[in-house]
Amino acid sequence: MIESMTGYGFSEKNGIKVEMRSFNHRFLDLNIKAPPSFLKHDIEIRNLMKKMFHRGHIDVYVAVALENTYKVSINKEFVKGVISALSDVKAEFHLSGEIDFSTILSFKEAVVSETGETSEDALYEVFHEAIDRLKAMRQHEGQLLMVEITKHLDTIDTALKQIEEQSIGSTERVLGKIKNKLKELTDSLPENDPRILQEAALLAEKYDISEEIQRIGSHLKQFRQNLTENDKIGRKLDFILQELNREANTITSKTDMYSVNAHAVDLKSEVEKLREQVQNIQ
Repeated sequence: MIESMTGYGFSEKNGIKVEMRSFNHRFLDLNIKAPPSFLKHDIEIRNLMKKMFHRGHIDVYVAVALENTYKVSINKEFVKGVISALSDVKAEFHLSGEIDFSTILSFKEAVVSETGETSEDALYEVFHEAIDRLKAMRQHEGQLLMVEITKHLDTIDTALKQIEEQSIGSTERVLGKIKNKLKELTDSLPENDPRILQEAALLAEKYDISEEIQRIGSHLKQFRQNLTENDKIGRKLDFILQELNREANTITSKTDMYSVNAHAVDLKSEVEKLREQVQNIQ
């Protein structure tokens, strides 16, 4: 089953929320944004995702409910020391003003905030669920891609058959044209002169597209086989399409038949459409 690199996964439990968005990328690129308390889980979470995904830029957002993560308390010993010190200064220097709550809060050490411990089991449960949902959506998108890819492959098959049928006898036709042209240029030589035949055969061979047709057929077969093998095929398919495009370009440069050239251009157009689809396959 092919897998797209586009998808979305979400899970929220026990005050922990994990959201994942996946986009096209040549390699696996993980961007995880989480509270500082989750840094100790970063490597394990990345390794977990690397087992499930092989390509794509994936943004991961982790959020935790405040009441589950922070505890606020007053540092009473510090406050006592501050009040005592301020009272002494006030008395010694005959200062006016009150030592009130606002004065105490102006010292940041007076308030202590502690990050609470989030259950590790709860964290990984939410992550697993978000990953499963992202995986499911990427596979669903892959099925939709498969439908479009199959349409383009069928169109390419049709164009290749047209090229093959219309190019039958083209080598002999080109050979005859070259022989006649050489004969016109060398009236002094007999028609079956070995030199004329050899030169005509060499030139006719340059216009022969049978090997290109055969290679395109082989590439298409290989492309279809890769579609059914596994979900890590994006780069392989892209390489095959490069070869298909190369063979189609060779046909258009070799042939002197308008109909064959037109079908070759159609083939190239479908290959480009296929490449757009393949860019999104893992």
